[in-house]
Amino acid sequence: MKPMLIGAAVMLAAGAVYAQQPSAPPPPDRETGEALQRRLEERAQQIPASGLAAAMRAARDGRTQRARVVAGAPDLAALRAELQRTREEDAAQDRAALTRLAAGPNLRRPPPPGLRALRPETLQRVPRSEIDRVRIPVLAPNVAGVRDTLKVYGQENAYTATARIDEETLLSISGTCHRVIGGDPNIVAFRRRLAESPPRLRGGAGAPYFIGRNPLGLDISFAKFGCGYVMTIECGDPDRDPRCVEDDYAAGLADSMVLINPALAGGE
Repeated sequence: MKPMLIGAAVMLAAGAVYAQQPSAPPPPDRETGEALQRRLEERAQQIPASGLAAAMRAARDGRTQRARVVAGAPDLAALRAELQRTREEDAAQDRAALTRLAAGPNLRRPPPPGLRALRPETLQRVPRSEIDRVRIPVLAPNVAGVRDTLKVYGQENAYTATARIDEETLLSISGTCHRVIGGDPNIVAFRRRLAESPPRLRGGAGAPYFIGRNPLGLDISFAKFGCGYVMTIECGDPDRDPRCVEDDYAAGLADSMVLINPALAGGE
């Protein structure tokens, strides 16, 4: 599979609208990353052609000019509250584990669901400057195959992170706090469908989500802390690879989301 860098941004307007724009094969340079983010912010009303070809035709015809892109800000109070809750739950679980250990051997239980922070210094390929420039929560999957190859390209109100899972599988996740209001009726209808009781993530993302297919794999989109996010998985054989055919792998990655710019919430 020819590797592609897919940038995406999720918007909030009665749901999440996401954008996806291919560019040159990775690893991209800094200029490519910044150009990608400019396209995300300027063309935030776009969505993948898969499933909404009519909307894309409308966009090419210029009928999306009625849409307005409104800059938003993250809900940092909600971010801090969730991090505080998971810290307290983790501490309570540790105390309970010590009590059980004193009574005899026991297996450590998995941590309670919720968002946790990851120190950016643990990300080998992510310059601190790219994270510090972003003023929204930067979320990324916390699994070894992704974390060890993760790269981040940051702007003030948007970011894109990419990782190579293996030789034929790529991952990208993008986020922004911009909102799209109005626009082509097909896009408005798409946002409405996303808001109609989607499944719910169980772990780090902890938010309603929507999974959609595209010609290269699948996308999973969700809203959190007043911002929108979309994660794209590209497979060498998207029709046969279970990571792109089934939902479990993508949902598991989303469940593992961690905050990699904890300084935004006032901590490291």
